[in-house]
Amino acid sequence: MHGRRAVVRLADGSSADALIGSRALTPVAGDRVDIEVESDPPGLCHIHPRQGCLWRHDTRRHKRLLASHVDRMLVVAAPKPGISAEQLDRYLAIASIDRMPASIVRHKADLPDPALDARLDEFRALGYPVLTTSAQTDAGLTELVAHIGRGTAVFVGLSGAGKSSLTGRLIPAARPRTGTLSAGSGDGRHTTTTTRLYPLPDGGAVLDSPGVRDIRLWPMAATELIHGFPELARAAEQCRFRDCAHDGEPCCAVAQAVEAGTISNRRLASFRHLTHYLASA
Repeated sequence: MHGRRAVVRLADGSSADALIGSRALTPVAGDRVDIEVESDPPGLCHIHPRQGCLWRHDTRRHKRLLASHVDRMLVVAAPKPGISAEQLDRYLAIASIDRMPASIVRHKADLPDPALDARLDEFRALGYPVLTTSAQTDAGLTELVAHIGRGTAVFVGLSGAGKSSLTGRLIPAARPRTGTLSAGSGDGRHTTTTTRLYPLPDGGAVLDSPGVRDIRLWPMAATELIHGFPELARAAEQCRFRDCAHDGEPCCAVAQAVEAGTISNRRLASFRHLTHYLASA
């Protein structure tokens, strides 16, 4: 979308520029829309009901829609710029709260990083698929396309992790802009300014979202955030109190599971940190 114009993919696979006819219409990537082809340029006049929505918390602490009709979130993790377990928690929590399947893409396979690989083993043990890829060598790209299938996947991850490079290798005709890491800080430079949908040659599609240095959840209570940590949510069903915040309450099944070693103390600590942060947001 560019101002009051949007690029629309038509039923025959071609694309057309459309004028957004009303300020009440705010389309996002992935929307199913109707356009009036008789007008010049065509007018975007209707947005169909959304599902598979991807949200994020913007700089004004508002919940903002990034994309719709997303079937899977692909969290791109790479040795440079790196990603912490807590940052992965946040991405995966957003996917779980939005009821969206999520996978982790261990990108830049040509760069060894035993610490990152060990970190990803924790998430693999939680049931998240972990795929290994390299835009430099094309390693793992066939498996990645098969994983996406005929659905729509969205790449998310820190700037410089290689989201746009992966999209460019999967869909060369798209040629999304790519950037380099900042020599001073090691952080990635932002290279994607709007969320765009790129159809895959054999079906399915990829949404490339703007790079963010620190994706944030929107304000919510612990009873909502717990769904972003599925293993904690399952244990929480056995808590004595329905409004248990899992932070020192008596008969907390989540704390008991940590003591028993069936839930990671790091994950509980990450959940508690986010709970306190979001409560004050």
